[in-house]
Amino acid sequence: MMLVRLIGIGSIGGALWWWLRCKACVTERIDIRAPTSATTVSDPVTVSGHAWATQHNQLALRVRDQAGTEIGTGSASVSGPLGARGPFSGTVAYALSDGTQPGRIEVFDTSPRDGNLVHLASVEVTLS
Repeated sequence: MMLVRLIGIGSIGGALWWWLRCKACVTERIDIRAPTSATTVSDPVTVSGHAWATQHNQLALRVRDQAGTEIGTGSASVSGPLGARGPFSGTVAYALSDGTQPGRIEVFDTSPRDGNLVHLASVEVTLS
């Protein structure tokens, strides 16, 4: 009987711990949903996800080639009230100097005070 009580208390405690842990989870300020990692993209590429934007509900988009060189820029709008989390979507065009290659898509937010980078998310893709 004592073992049953301990198991029951452990189950409740475990569930309570899990609930509290999830309540304390930190959500990324920028979450890229598409394109996903390791996918092949072509010019222009549409980037979407969810984010908080601090400056005019706008995020910046950037495409880098395998050498890390910036080969395209764009912007995305966050839908929703200023300062609130919401979906974003934007398109960025890029120009490849060589054929298909690994690359990175970056989504970032800048400070309204000084223009410095404050949040950055990226996804590794294949550029074609």
